[in-house]
Amino acid sequence: MLIDCPGCAKSYHIIKAALGPSGRRVACPRCDTIWFVTAEGSASCAETRIAAPISAPIEISLPDMLRPLKKSASLASPAQPAAGPWPSGLSSFLRDLCAGTALLAFGMAIIGFRAEIVRLWPPSSSGYTALGLPVNLSGLELRNLHTASTQEGPESVLGIEGEIANVRSGETEVPPVELAIRDQDGHVLYSWTVMSQKHRLAAGESILFRARLAEPPAGGREVLARFATAELETVAWR
Repeated sequence: MLIDCPGCAKSYHIIKAALGPSGRRVACPRCDTIWFVTAEGSASCAETRIAAPISAPIEISLPDMLRPLKKSASLASPAQPAAGPWPSGLSSFLRDLCAGTALLAFGMAIIGFRAEIVRLWPPSSSGYTALGLPVNLSGLELRNLHTASTQEGPESVLGIEGEIANVRSGETEVPPVELAIRDQDGHVLYSWTVMSQKHRLAAGESILFRARLAEPPAGGREVLARFATAELETVAWR
């Protein structure tokens, strides 16, 4: 049967047979109110609130007699609302952040692997050079190119001197150096090939190369030097 505490209105199911024919006193575990319950469910109007344990014996074992009512579906706590979608501003920020990160990673890959890209697609070398990122596939550099004109008897002689440096971490083969005399408009007037004194350079090693040209073209204004099998070049003015 169902009884209600007159002190706190807490409802309990109680075993009717345990009350006996004349009824018994019961105590509310929640507020310590004691009242009399009959088998018909009536209770005395008097109620007593106590703060200390009950001194009079209780004829009914409360743990066995009183059981809190199970919450019905209508009284159950409302379910927590599901998390809604992120605010549009935050969602847009995260989308832009992901796109920026992907673009940055792509750009770093293009720069970091430019040697491999140029090796697979040689025309891309000009694009990297225009961006100030020349790609050196040979592992060699031409440095300190300069010229000097001298007169040896009736002949005019152009002397050319430069440096070949190995910038790789290992030994590198040295190809021939191609020299060209160009006019002020960039047209090649004369070209020839010079072999270096060493065919291979160790890591970090450099070597000088020299060339002489008797009676250079009168309209020559600059000397272009580059490796015969590479894309890098350097220029010296006469």
